[in-house]
Amino acid sequence: MKKIVFTDEQISDIENDYINNHLSCEDIGIKMGYSKTPIIELLKKRNKLKKGKSDGIKIELSDYQKKTIKNLYLNEYKNSYEISEVTNLSKSFVDKYLTTCGYRRSVGESISLRQKGKKRSEEVKKILKTAQQKLSKSGKRKQYGGVCKTYDVNGIKCQGTYEKFYIEKLISENKKIPSESKPIITPYGVYNADFYDGENLIEIKSDYTYEVLIGVKKSRWTNKFDLTQYEKIKWINDNVNPVKIIIVDKKNNKLIKKEIL
Repeated sequence: MKKIVFTDEQISDIENDYINNHLSCEDIGIKMGYSKTPIIELLKKRNKLKKGKSDGIKIELSDYQKKTIKNLYLNEYKNSYEISEVTNLSKSFVDKYLTTCGYRRSVGESISLRQKGKKRSEEVKKILKTAQQKLSKSGKRKQYGGVCKTYDVNGIKCQGTYEKFYIEKLISENKKIPSESKPIITPYGVYNADFYDGENLIEIKSDYTYEVLIGVKKSRWTNKFDLTQYEKIKWINDNVNPVKIIIVDKKNNKLIKKEIL
C-alpha cells in the first residue's frame, strides 16, 4: 500500500482540527477521505496525540479523575466533549469510559435535560473549578484568544464590550432582546453562537474579527488564516438554523448585517 504523504497545509489543518476543533482522528479521516490510521500515525509522529488515543498506552484514571467525570456527566449534565475539555482526555476515551461504567443516558434523556436547562450544583462547581485550576497550573492549557470581560446587561451575559454594545443598542431602540445560545455540534467542531433571537443564531463581530472570520486577515493570536469558524457558521446556517452575522460599529453607533456567502 502506498504511504500517504501529507502536505504542510494538510498537516496544519489536521492539527488544527484535532487540537483546536476537537475532532477525533476518525472524523478528520472522514473529512479528508482517509481512514483514521494515517491521521493517528501523523499525530503520534508529531507528538500531538492525546492520552486515551490508540497509542498503545493504557490510561489509568485516578480516583479524583473518576469522581470528576462522574459528577460532570451525572450532576452537571456535561457531554463527553465538554468533559474532555476539563480533564484533558480525548473525547473518544471519555465516551468509552462513560459506556463502560454504565453512566450513558439515552438520546431522549439527553434532549430532555438540555431543554430543561439543568443548572450545576455547588459541589460540581467546586469540582469543575478545581479541575480547571489544576489544568491551568499544569501548563497543558493553551490560550488561543484574548480574555473577554463578562457583562450582565438586562439579565443577558455578554462576553466583551461588542456584545454589550449590541444588547444595549437593542434595548435603547426597544427591539427584541435575544437569549443566550447553546453549543451545537458540527462536522467542523463545536459551534457557540453569541445569542439566539428565537429565529436566528446571532454572531457578533468587530471589523477586525469579521475579517479574521472570512479569511481576509490572520488571527493576531495564532498568526494564521483559519476559516474553521466560518465553515461552522455556514454549515449551521445551511443545515440547522439561520445565522446572522452582525458587525458592531461603535464609532458610528451602528449595527451592520453581513451575508453568509
